[in-house]
Amino acid sequence: MGLYLKLALRNVFRNRRRTLITVAAMGFGAAAIIVFGGFVNAIYWGVRESTIRSQLGHIQLYRTGYSEKGNLAPYDYLIADYAALRRDLVTLPHVRAVTARLGFSGLVSTGDTTTSFVGTGVQPEGETDLSSLAVIVEGKELATRDPRGITLGVGLARAFGVKPGDDLTLLSTTKAGAIEHGEVQSIVLLLDATENTGPVRADLERLIRERGLDLEIRTWDDLALRYHQVRELFGRIFAVLTLIVSIMVVFGITNTMTMAIFERTREIGTVMALGTRRRGVVSMFVLEGVALGALGGLVGVVLGVVLARVVSAIGIQLPPPPGSTRGFLVQIFIVPQVLLQAFRLSLITAALASLYPAWRAARLNVVEALRHV
Repeated sequence: MGLYLKLALRNVFRNRRRTLITVAAMGFGAAAIIVFGGFVNAIYWGVRESTIRSQLGHIQLYRTGYSEKGNLAPYDYLIADYAALRRDLVTLPHVRAVTARLGFSGLVSTGDTTTSFVGTGVQPEGETDLSSLAVIVEGKELATRDPRGITLGVGLARAFGVKPGDDLTLLSTTKAGAIEHGEVQSIVLLLDATENTGPVRADLERLIRERGLDLEIRTWDDLALRYHQVRELFGRIFAVLTLIVSIMVVFGITNTMTMAIFERTREIGTVMALGTRRRGVVSMFVLEGVALGALGGLVGVVLGVVLARVVSAIGIQLPPPPGSTRGFLVQIFIVPQVLLQAFRLSLITAALASLYPAWRAARLNVVEALRHV
């Protein structure tokens, strides 16, 4: 096997121009996977963190049954004695902030204009960290010292033609006309890192079980529908790109190996006449394909990392996603798993693509191969 490997490496550089073209094509394909894979992972991270830090938090607690029937009767599933529960929650490891919310809906009007709305009552101080990625376009953030303050979405504010300081009238219904002090609809937890969601959830489950609390847990992964839609969309695009690169590598390696067999027909006949078995001929050409794949993969990894760093230094400005009014700057992440995937794809695809040409070389008739001109 060592001799076959030496011969394979020597044969790779016999026709340097063809090898260079093949390796370049494979390298650009692998680099495309690395750059797009880094872009996709940056999108995943951006959508995940913006969703967590502007809407959902990492974990939300509801009264048991709210997920199934809370939309129909939200005030039947309020959590009582929030203050006492909060004192227990803030002591849990990795918990950075705990706040409460109360959802409601109704009518909002100004002058002769009235429309329906869906709103959320919050604790302003508790939302400071939780909504760190939310952008206030005009006006100022909510504060406890201004109990009548509200924040409007840009679209609703434009529809009403209002600006900071204007008055609005809200009309909403509550349970029996009032809500008891200390009752909330959901408790939101912000952690020090998204990766700690699992351990904190386990701690919460143990706390609920030990205290006999009538609560259910929902993590950001359960609630972030748009995040999963984005992952599904880009996952399919990435799969298509990988397929295209694989086909490109197959055609490139097959063409290179077929031309090599045509040029070295007499050499193959001589080697077989000297006693080399057909299996040895197959091994020699497959190793040659693997060597090409390894070179192409290495070139692709280096080129992909360089391109990722260059693009990240410049930045990619994307338009606003659904539900947002501002675009965001995306960089290219260098993901070790994607680097390994690109290199492995080049290596495996090149090896598989060289099997058929190697089989053809091993099937050559020795006498006819020796007479080939």
